[in-house]
Amino acid sequence: MQTNIQRQLKMLELIPRHPRRITANRITEHLKDLNFDVGLRTVQRELKAMYEMGLFGLEMDDRCKPFGWSVAACWQGMNLTLMDRHVALAFFTLKHNARQLLPPDSLKQLAPYFDRADQVLGSDSDRSWLYWACRVAQLPEPLPLMLIEQDPEVLATVQEALLQKRQIACQLKRFIKGEVHWVDYSPINLQGIKISDGVALLVFTIGSFHTKLYARPIDSVRHVRLLDTPVMTRENFADALHDGVRQPEWINIELLFSPSANFILRQAKLAADQHIERLDDGRYRVLAKVKDTPRLRAFLWEMADSVEVVSPPKLRAHFSRLAIKLNQQYQTAATEFVAAAG
Repeated sequence: MQTNIQRQLKMLELIPRHPRRITANRITEHLKDLNFDVGLRTVQRELKAMYEMGLFGLEMDDRCKPFGWSVAACWQGMNLTLMDRHVALAFFTLKHNARQLLPPDSLKQLAPYFDRADQVLGSDSDRSWLYWACRVAQLPEPLPLMLIEQDPEVLATVQEALLQKRQIACQLKRFIKGEVHWVDYSPINLQGIKISDGVALLVFTIGSFHTKLYARPIDSVRHVRLLDTPVMTRENFADALHDGVRQPEWINIELLFSPSANFILRQAKLAADQHIERLDDGRYRVLAKVKDTPRLRAFLWEMADSVEVVSPPKLRAHFSRLAIKLNQQYQTAATEFVAAAG
């Protein structure tokens, strides 16, 4: 059965959109070239069955033999009635993560699929798939922050500009001498939208000659207008994202973890070739080669009460300075509180 499904999917891929057409003979030849053991009669029978059921937008040109097969020019995609629970779960997941990732027109086109996915999951007899959909969630905001809701009109205009490869004009929020100012900029060249920790960031350059790349949250942009001029793009967007960002260096790190550290209990790894050993005092020594990134430092600082950075000396000194500064800050606050209370 699995082989039949694979063959039928490949068969559908071979059928062009109207007005182009292909015969069952040619489809059979292509399938044999792809090592499918199938005869002409089988291909004809399956094509006719799908056509009579109105599936996949198939059209049959029977004005002369051999018949020609094509997909209707207006066909938008898969037949909703054929959506199974695997596909429904995929659309359900996409629905809850798509607003920042897809243009508005795409979301409108996908709306029937989202609705059908809800129906398929809701009609599941034992509710196991719906249970999965409700129990497995992506929580993109790692910090306890109340983020400002993005203006949907601004987001839609920005997405349209990116889709049409057009420049925009807008106001950008600037902090000048501690005060907020909205400054007009035109033109702005959108390079892309980057989702970072659940926040949509606009990546752009300003003007016709300025090549520096900026990344700003969408809530720091307002009064966005589409311009008729084409956008000026960076040749390599992926490389451009790292412009001006310090490339992390590789370091050989040595850490001492307490036995109750979450890192130890989860049997986690900092690197594939990590070495770990238990010491006589019960602690664990972890050796690994890693990149010295802000994320690594934040991860270690979050576990400051259960991990000690032994080396490299530069990283150990960094956390030592943080600990001293934090201790002084709390000692000063405690002294001032006692003085005020007395």
